[in-house]
Amino acid sequence: MDKSAFNKDLGLFIKFKRAQINWSQSQLASELGNNSQNISRIERGELSPTLFWVTKLSKVFGQSISEFITEFEEFNSNNK
Repeated sequence: MDKSAFNKDLGLFIKFKRAQINWSQSQLASELGNNSQNISRIERGELSPTLFWVTKLSKVFGQSISEFITEFEEFNSNNK
């Protein structure tokens, strides 16, 4: 898998997680201290979140980084 495909898969997963808590991109951005344009770019796979942002995302979703990554891997394998 190349970086572009990985970013798209991660973006879809983040969009899925955001939908689970029924938040808009603006709500997620506000909670993260970011902006909705960056959330949109991440969800489209155009921007790769750093470990800092993945850590913040996992906390917003009530997970440890390990749980977040494990769920991403499961989500990714089930959607291929």
